[in-house]
Amino acid sequence: PDPMETNLYHLTPEQRRERGIVSLPETLGEAIDELAQSELARKALGPHVFDRYVELKRKEWDEYRVQLT
Repeated sequence: PDPMETNLYHLTPEQRRERGIVSLPETLGEAIDELAQSELARKALGPHVFDRYVELKRKEWDEYRVQLT
């Protein structure tokens, strides 16, 4: 992408979308969901390892959320 001189914090969500700017996941759960959609990660790890890794990370996230007060 081209360099941007604009302060991204001053842009509205609509302006960011128009410019093709996406935000990083805000939680581990969102990051796991993004990973689960990654064909690159699936190819790099192989389907068996990839599926098991995503499964274990989701379990880890669920256990963490239960402990969080």
